[in-house]
Amino acid sequence: MTPSRFPFLVVTCLMLSQGADAATAKAAVAGTYATREQLRECLALDDGLKARTHALEAAAVVHNQKFDANEAEGARLVDMKAKLDRSDKAAIQAFNQAVVDHNAHLQQVDEEALASDAATKALNADQSAVDQKCGSLTYRPADMDAVTKERKKAAAAASAP
Repeated sequence: MTPSRFPFLVVTCLMLSQGADAATAKAAVAGTYATREQLRECLALDDGLKARTHALEAAAVVHNQKFDANEAEGARLVDMKAKLDRSDKAAIQAFNQAVVDHNAHLQQVDEEALASDAATKALNADQSAVDQKCGSLTYRPADMDAVTKERKKAAAAASAP
């Protein structure tokens, strides 16, 4: 190979490699837009997820209140046991009943926690499915405006007496 051909080959290889890189790069897809029906469906799915999220948050507040009440009840039982007159059968029976009731309350809170955990996992799975379905969609501004007006009109009609 002659020295004059070497630069020519280097330049040619560089040009070919850049052409190959350009050929493998994804071409920008011209704007494909989702339909208004897809927009309505995705907004309805999102509304449902928001409602479920709010319901779970409200249930968590109630659950935390019950948990705190159980903690206070447990502390009262400890005090009650320390002050318990062991010669009084009625006091012992009352204490034992309080312990049984406390254990039932603890069981209820544990069951609610398991149900809440399952509901949260289901919500997360559904959120992921909605994101998969709707996350990559693009909407025309005119479609967004029209569907927003439809939704406001429907909400006003639903709230009217």
